[in-house]
Amino acid sequence: MAKGYTDKNTIEKYGLITIDASYDVALDNIITSVEDIIDAETGRNFKADAVASARLFDGDNSNELLIDDAVEITLVERGADGFGGTFATVPPTGANRYFTNPANHLALKVPITKLTLNLGNFVAGKQNQRITARWGYSADVPQAIRLAATTFVLGIINHNRQGGNEVKSERIGNYQVTYNSDAGGNSWTDFEQAMATLQSYKRYFL
Repeated sequence: MAKGYTDKNTIEKYGLITIDASYDVALDNIITSVEDIIDAETGRNFKADAVASARLFDGDNSNELLIDDAVEITLVERGADGFGGTFATVPPTGANRYFTNPANHLALKVPITKLTLNLGNFVAGKQNQRITARWGYSADVPQAIRLAATTFVLGIINHNRQGGNEVKSERIGNYQVTYNSDAGGNSWTDFEQAMATLQSYKRYFL
């Protein structure tokens, strides 16, 4: 099921085309595949979970813990051993609290990627730190990612139509994408910008 990185209406307006209703199921499948490709290329999920869930992480005896992208932390449980056998809740306030990083993440429009303990350490071990959160990059998909997804889906559609005076083709995931490169509609530039967007959002750890 598609997450909503783009949709039929957005693709039609962007490409100045009309997509027949008979193509709707195939289009939904393409959108879902493009979303998976974007997530795989960037190492991120750009539509945060609506409901919080628990994930396990490895402690390293420091007071910092790198975590997956999250928009909200609801529970931090520090492991008391190296194998995840016992956990103790860390409060969000007070002297024993944890901090979310980066600070002011909502204002910066970036996800939480790290927790810091005010006192104590995250005990070294495997899957011995348990964090409950709404996982994902943001509550609303960033506009740059929406544009990239729309560009890629349109390229897949164009590959079937082979429109324009000049065309350039490339692969993204298992799909062949095709873009006009004529002076009147240089959509190849849009593809290059979409690829640059993925690089700018790429997460290089975890």
